[in-house]
Amino acid sequence: MKLETMKAVYCYFFPEVRPLLKEVEQKFPEDIFLVTTPAKKVQTSLESLFTPTLEIPATPQGNVNVDEIHVPIIERIVKAYASLVPALKDFAYKYPTPGTSEGIYKLMVKLRTKGVDKIYILSGEYEGYQNYAEDLGIKVVEVDLEKTNPSELERGYWFISNPSARNGNIIPNEVINNICDLGNKVVIDLAYVGSTQPHKFDVSNKNIIAAFLSMSKPYGVFRHRIGFTFSREPINSLYGSKWFKDTTRLLQGLKLVEKLPPGSLYEKYKPIQEKIIQDINTQFNLAIKPSDVFLLGHLRSDEVTEEQKSLVENFLRGNHYRFCLTPYFERTEKNELS
Repeated sequence: MKLETMKAVYCYFFPEVRPLLKEVEQKFPEDIFLVTTPAKKVQTSLESLFTPTLEIPATPQGNVNVDEIHVPIIERIVKAYASLVPALKDFAYKYPTPGTSEGIYKLMVKLRTKGVDKIYILSGEYEGYQNYAEDLGIKVVEVDLEKTNPSELERGYWFISNPSARNGNIIPNEVINNICDLGNKVVIDLAYVGSTQPHKFDVSNKNIIAAFLSMSKPYGVFRHRIGFTFSREPINSLYGSKWFKDTTRLLQGLKLVEKLPPGSLYEKYKPIQEKIIQDINTQFNLAIKPSDVFLLGHLRSDEVTEEQKSLVENFLRGNHYRFCLTPYFERTEKNELS
């Protein structure tokens, strides 16, 4: 027998999301891309999609200004996430990005040009930090918080995902604020926010220099590349995002967060997660626990017997084994349909 969980987190394309994406595609006004189209005409075309109506930026001539359309969209998305990430609104610079990866990489480029040659990450973190840093000649230091107190380390830059990509669990705000208060600069990756029980993620500390938001995990639109970068200082290499963006995807993202507020799928899918994990544990005699992120399960490395290691070795991340449950969610959906 073989576990059908996934090592990488391939998101579940939720059935609640699919019709909303199609609705935006069907009602999307193609003349939004014509520079002579009146902004009011586009705004009227979108009235059936958004309540209140999305205010469309206009040029001095009154025509649609697609260069600035991300501004009111991001404002409303930040408002939709306000109960989960209240201080997101306080970041002065907000950029649309395809998921989080572009923002992460370009922020690293900015840091590298400022002379940063080392970053800290938690053991078992998202692989992208290491891969991007390696290409930029930045040394990556993995920190096991169970063995190392951050106060013992030289001050520097930390890249931290919360909820954590290591095991899908929420890192207490106090842990991150402590790292900040020691004089470190921290970058927060909020890619999993919206897929846990209600929780306020505190990004108000001024030493949190940037944050990233993505709809891939909470809405399953990984392939659609809808994300945002928030920074206290400008990231010049992202300035061009005002032109190089997917307006359709941005409107779809807004539709998702306003029709299905972040976290609203948790109540339905948490019991399904628990049932999936219960069945896996019964079948394989494991003790996997449901993660805070309902798409994942986790198991501490010291909770695995020698006989079980070969079964789960592919899923090890730092001190935890992490299991993506997407194939099981898809099977559950198909069985219900059949």
